[in-house]
Amino acid sequence: MHTRKTNRWTVLGMLGAGLLVLAGCGGQSYVATTQLSGANEVPPVTTNANGVATATLDGDKLTVTGTFSGLQSNLQEVSGTGSAAHVHQAAQGTNGPVVFSLGVTTSEQRNGSYTGTKNLSKEEQEAFKGGLFYVNVHSVNAPGGEIRGQLIPTESD
Repeated sequence: MHTRKTNRWTVLGMLGAGLLVLAGCGGQSYVATTQLSGANEVPPVTTNANGVATATLDGDKLTVTGTFSGLQSNLQEVSGTGSAAHVHQAAQGTNGPVVFSLGVTTSEQRNGSYTGTKNLSKEEQEAFKGGLFYVNVHSVNAPGGEIRGQLIPTESD
């Protein structure tokens, strides 16, 4: 009887360890870094402004951070979004809807940084992994977006 209890605990311990290993392998991470420019806008915008964005998908949580500088005019909040910087969904060369707004920090209206997170649906995760998300910063002179960068992720360890 003592052997049976020992074997049971051994099996349960191995099963628990296996589940922990599987839990650690659950979600892959994906990372994308992009340069924002007016040339990436649709249609292209002539500007000296630029920026950078980094996006990390960990499980279902997408985190986006970045900076921008040299906008030709002040930031312009897009109606109904509460922000002048957003993550949109569309293929490169096309415009798409806002997926989520990014919080902007700036001491003046032409240079700054942004950050935001969103738990993505399965469909949104696949769209991100497929390179269908982009970051857009809107300004008064370019209300459709002054600078843009497409997020093309790669799998990360």
